Amino acid sequence: MLKIRILSAVIGIPVLLIILYKGGIYWWCLIALLGMMALYEYYRMMSIKGYDPIYIPGYMVLLAMLFSTAIPVYLLPAFLIIIMIFALFMIFQYPRIDINDISLSFFGAFYIGLLLSFSLKIFYLDNRFWIMVLCLLLTWASDTGGYFAGRLLGSKPLAPGLSPNKTQEGAAGAIILSIAAAFLFFNIIEIGQTNFAYVLILGLSASIFAQIGDLMISGMKRFFGVKDTGKIIPGHGGVLDRLDSFLMVVPLVYYFFMYVVRI
Repeated sequence: MLKIRILSAVIGIPVLLIILYKGGIYWWCLIALLGMMALYEYYRMMSIKGYDPIYIPGYMVLLAMLFSTAIPVYLLPAFLIIIMIFALFMIFQYPRIDINDISLSFFGAFYIGLLLSFSLKIFYLDNRFWIMVLCLLLTWASDTGGYFAGRLLGSKPLAPGLSPNKTQEGAAGAIILSIAAAFLFFNIIEIGQTNFAYVLILGLSASIFAQIGDLMISGMKRFFGVKDTGKIIPGHGGVLDRLDSFLMVVPLVYYFFMYVVRI
């Protein structure tokens, strides 16, 4: 399994970086595609549990959140229309569709769409490619540090109700490697003016946010009764499995560059 995970990463990471480096429409299409695939996996989990996903309004919520980055003035009118559509589904499809289906469908689309929209907000920043690389680096460092520290040293459960394999030692390893990755990045890449304390806080916060995102999706999977959100990425599961930590890290890094780093 580890060999398959490494092979998938070796193939997938360069492709991802090339698309982000090219930027423009490629960047926007990539983020939109990832969001739609992640939401599809979420709705698939709903179906397994016996709920009825409301697909069309859900995808409208997702796209409204994503593209409000480019045209924010239309966000509120779009949501008014989408809420009306959700209401009509429940009115005319009741009792097959009820408030549980509506609520779960809306939450998944809003959660993925809002957090992933920060990947498009970063598009408008200077040094956008390197900022996205930092988001990915912090996410991967936290996941990798947690995985190996947990495997080698883990004994005390972190959140046994959600993810029995997560340990306190793994959480500590995730934080340490994430901090190291933050310092390595800012020592190699000249991207702005910051200081030791801010970089330390970024690495620490990024790992905490990444682990919260990971446990959040773990909670979803446990609720819906599935092991992985999907199977599209060999050795890694689904797109939402791979985005779980990143979704929480990218808003943090965006605000770090908006309000802390002087570019």
